[in-house]
Amino acid sequence: MLKHWTVIALLLAGGCATVEERPSGPMASPWVGQAIPSLSGSYHRVRPGETLWRIARLYGLHPNELAAANRIGAGGGLKAGQQLFIPLPKESGQFAWPVIGRVASSGGSKGIRITAAPGSLVRASRSGRVAVATRHLSGWGRTVIIDHFDGYLSVYAAMDQILVAPGSSVRQGLPVGKLGPDPLHFEIRQGTRAKSAMALLPATE
Repeated sequence: MLKHWTVIALLLAGGCATVEERPSGPMASPWVGQAIPSLSGSYHRVRPGETLWRIARLYGLHPNELAAANRIGAGGGLKAGQQLFIPLPKESGQFAWPVIGRVASSGGSKGIRITAAPGSLVRASRSGRVAVATRHLSGWGRTVIIDHFDGYLSVYAAMDQILVAPGSSVRQGLPVGKLGPDPLHFEIRQGTRAKSAMALLPATE
């Protein structure tokens, strides 16, 4: 398998000890000067053809929750360009989309690549603990790996900025990083075995 998964094998063998790669220089830290958002939600700009149901589903919400949060009455339509407030969903054992964008397969793996606007927040797909947060995972760049305590791991790679530190607890839906110009590489693994991310994420239609 890919050589960076030797890191995961060591992680699992060591009881999911945290892994951190620090930049060079005395007392340097990849998180210094980075503001970690404390959010009760985020925002979504409506694209042509999107419906309230579809947007709610993508974010793990019931359409009524999304409508109430934005004071949209029954039968209220959406307009392209309209900005919706997305409240954090109730925590669940299901995986949620880490970021909303254009989805493509990630080479020969079961992971996916999600292209979204630079600066988009990448959110924890499920609650768990940050097992890895490193700036230089071979071939992936800035990467966060979350341990979900049930044998599953989620991987967020090729980010421009990391917003969490190793060992920190994260709630589903809270930001773990930000995108730059590159697509997010996202994987779900059960131990060291890759699972189909598309099969475990909610349907988009």
